[in-house]
Amino acid sequence: MISKLKFSIFAILLFFIFLSLSVCVQHENVRTNPDSIPFAPAVNYNAGNHPISVFCADLDGDGDLDLAVANADSFNVSILKNNGDGTFQTKVDYVAGVEPFKAFCADLDGDGDLDLAVGNVGSNNVCILKNNGDGTFQSPVYYGTDIDATSVFCADLDGDGDLDLVAANCDNDCVSIFKNNGDGTFQTNVNYGVGVRPRSVFCADLDRDGDLDLAVPNEHSDNVSILKNNSDGTFQTAVNYHTGSHPHSVFCADLDGDSDLDLAVANLYDDNVSVLKNKGDGTFESATNYAVGGGPFSVFCVDLDGDGNLDISAVNANSNSVSILKNKGDGTFQNRIAYGTGTYPISVYCGDLDGDFDLDLVVANEYSNNVSVLTNLTTSGPNSYSLLSPLNGDTIRSPVTFNWHYAIDPTPNDTVRYDLFLSRSAVFNPESIVIFDSLFDTTFTDSLEIGLWYWKVKAYDKCGAERWSNRTWSFYLFWRGDVNADGVINIGDVVYSAYYVVEAGPFPVPLPSIDIDCDSKYTLVDVILLARYVLMGGDPFPC
Repeated sequence: MISKLKFSIFAILLFFIFLSLSVCVQHENVRTNPDSIPFAPAVNYNAGNHPISVFCADLDGDGDLDLAVANADSFNVSILKNNGDGTFQTKVDYVAGVEPFKAFCADLDGDGDLDLAVGNVGSNNVCILKNNGDGTFQSPVYYGTDIDATSVFCADLDGDGDLDLVAANCDNDCVSIFKNNGDGTFQTNVNYGVGVRPRSVFCADLDRDGDLDLAVPNEHSDNVSILKNNSDGTFQTAVNYHTGSHPHSVFCADLDGDSDLDLAVANLYDDNVSVLKNKGDGTFESATNYAVGGGPFSVFCVDLDGDGNLDISAVNANSNSVSILKNKGDGTFQNRIAYGTGTYPISVYCGDLDGDFDLDLVVANEYSNNVSVLTNLTTSGPNSYSLLSPLNGDTIRSPVTFNWHYAIDPTPNDTVRYDLFLSRSAVFNPESIVIFDSLFDTTFTDSLEIGLWYWKVKAYDKCGAERWSNRTWSFYLFWRGDVNADGVINIGDVVYSAYYVVEAGPFPVPLPSIDIDCDSKYTLVDVILLARYVLMGGDPFPC
């Protein structure tokens, strides 16, 4: 009798241990699988004739992502509204120009909803369709480009707070810049030369100077053109970097975690994607190529597996598939993983379509006249999240306060903790990092030494499933008044600051260390305040 009782208790204990382990194993399987990302089979939705591009955005303001699809042969844009769960309503079509090749969604008139900008190859123009606020659209207004506007991108190029347009003109070897008048109408285009037959354009701050530059892949010159912004929406002469054969698409993203933006380029004829790493100043290393499927037309970079690193998605027109290149964490990539799509996929976009905190895929299929939605099934463990402050590139005083978004765990009643990682270099070697672990809140304050710091955050739950913050950020820590950055504030700093202000002497590192009165100007007032502090004591820092 005793032995049976012991056996029963033992069996019950085993059952509960197994039950708890089975919950944790669900998390572990997804997190530790190095070879694949679990996507559901493609679900297809009808678009127009020959859909060329797809864009995901909340067009009707209900909090989920809808689809905008440019249809080249039906001369329109299809809007597919999200039902809230990653399934979509029947398309509604809106007239665009002749052969629309690219649709881009952005708030062009500043009224809080997202409008459409469409690049039209056949009519050599860009058209704007303003949103009525509910995901329906007004009639198009047209702006002439040069020949064959194959792509359009919306961004604040001149720093005035509204979104301008840039169009790639395939048959005139240039890009057209349209400055916004502030109300969603645009000035006459200004053109800048690039390589031969530009196929797309991407706007991003490539040289880390606070304005948006241009990256343009050129199909017939087998290169990508970089046009640096003069900070006013005018651009310097293009500098070209070699890619593979017939580059069709470019995406700018921090692929190696060093806080600058690299390039991923889809090369149509070489069946590969070129990765060009940024040297930190908007110049780029030679391309490293990664094989994908046949005929890659479009490329997109996001964190698909929730490990904090940006992966690469590329659609393969000749293979009827989308390829995923998983990031190893340093901007190099694993061998491709392929997922089936419709016929002749030509455009890919990534977004959280079903609201489960991971990123799904949507693909425009030119020959099957539809879009494929591939739902990401990586739902266990905390979701990806953003770093907040200190902002990337900030110069700040100690102590430092770090803030980041909460990571939401879909498992009910699960507990998420955070580890804050700090490093003196972009490479987080065990010997070079400082870790503050087991944090329950998303804010942390501590004193650090002066100099350059890099930081990122890991979230993890009770079962060990983990997600990294969606990027690594860097900041420069300084002491206001320590103008020569030697760790003390003394007469040397007074001399250094006076020499800089009066004689334009050596540049303080960082420059804000000389701004004693915090007015963002560097004048004799700052020198006097600093001298008064050093010679007479007291607090020279009114801010």
